[in-house]
Amino acid sequence: IHYAGAADSSVQFIFYQPIIHRWRETDFFPCSASCGGGYQLTSAECYDLRSNRVVADQYCHYYPENIKPKPKLQECNLDPCPAR
Repeated sequence: IHYAGAADSSVQFIFYQPIIHRWRETDFFPCSASCGGGYQLTSAECYDLRSNRVVADQYCHYYPENIKPKPKLQECNLDPCPAR
């Protein structure tokens, strides 16, 4: 690079690394009860966009704009349990 500006000038270069790890929300986990009402949650996992694999969470923390999704909760298997 050749810079032909004033001698007292400064040039700043900023390089951005593309995001290669991103949070991905999981499917709902199995219901906590088979009948009578239960609940199930989602979670988040750190995903490598290059290899299409789940990696350690620490890789997703390198990017401040990469916000981990909050878990979701839903009720499930609300039908009453059969009488015994």
